[in-house]
Amino acid sequence: MKNNLNFILTGVTGVLGSHIFYELMLKLHENQYEGNIVLLLRSKPGKTYMERFDELFTQKLLPNYLKQVNVERIRHNNVTLIDLDLNNISEVEMNILQKGDKYHLIHCAASVNLGNSPSAYEEIKKTNYNGTLQLLEALKPYIFKLTYISTAFAYRPMEYNDPQGYGKVEYRNHYEKFKAQVEEELFKVCAGYGLQCQVLRPSIICGRLIDYPHHVIGRFLVFYLFGAFFYRIKETPYNNLPLRITINHGSGLNIVAVDYAAKAIVRALNTDIRELNIVSSKYVPNTYTIPALLKEVGWHNFEFTDMVPTDMNAAEKLYYRTVGPQLNDYLLAPDYEFDVEVLMELMKDIEEPDIYMHFRDLCRYAVEQKFNNILA
Repeated sequence: MKNNLNFILTGVTGVLGSHIFYELMLKLHENQYEGNIVLLLRSKPGKTYMERFDELFTQKLLPNYLKQVNVERIRHNNVTLIDLDLNNISEVEMNILQKGDKYHLIHCAASVNLGNSPSAYEEIKKTNYNGTLQLLEALKPYIFKLTYISTAFAYRPMEYNDPQGYGKVEYRNHYEKFKAQVEEELFKVCAGYGLQCQVLRPSIICGRLIDYPHHVIGRFLVFYLFGAFFYRIKETPYNNLPLRITINHGSGLNIVAVDYAAKAIVRALNTDIRELNIVSSKYVPNTYTIPALLKEVGWHNFEFTDMVPTDMNAAEKLYYRTVGPQLNDYLLAPDYEFDVEVLMELMKDIEEPDIYMHFRDLCRYAVEQKFNNILA
């Protein structure tokens, strides 16, 4: 039996959005190639939106399961591209959409600036907050449901495993704060428009661990940026200077594989799940992740500290001026406690990847790729 599969997807050239797109392509294949996917993506300086779309089909990025799918048929018959910048939505060219059945909007596009500077605030507010609300306003005549891809770290209320007594953790950056604010606004606005609203919240994304080839990821972000920093200064005078890194020894990172997260998102689309945290049931300790990543990079001269050092050497000054401000709050925060019962039921036939077991391999893949992004 054929299903009605009409989707609008933003953020398709992102780490998670690309894998959501791959999963939707598989659904179209299983639906006898009936359905439509409208992709809203923007051109960038030196690269058109069509060129960015083409990058999604780079052979070393595609999961092997798409070998059973007529990808070219979907590209030409089932996918519509619209050049759209969330920062400049004047009039969305919806006249090219299919008439009749309305669309399910999956809004995955966002700026992932984890900084706390005034410029980061303005960027996040403009793109993630204003851009989202403007997008919904422009698309409301054409959609019946919105699925908003937020972040697990915007979730409230939450409990913390906090044996060190750090106390309740506030939002660590403008990215988390505005994600939470957008969630609250969207439920109200969608109710006023008569639209269904769903919020799905993945945690930190890593490379593939279910679908082959494993470890692949389109862009190296968050903890990968930590490794990339040291990889790129190895051939400089900073190489292997002593480095003191601030961490919370009792906590870790909640990391979820990109393919596991994408499968959970696509499975949740046609359910009555209103909110879902797409997270790992176990944390990877900071005392393991950081040494594992640094050893794969080849940086061995480091130690952990509870406080940002005051008598910094040149490498430490560079670290705390660049990567440190964005990652420090993640390395110092106590663990978030998430209820994964609904997620485990949704994914009961797919084994949750063991991030701890595969973390060194994920790091090794990034080093082999020289931390060069596949997706622009």
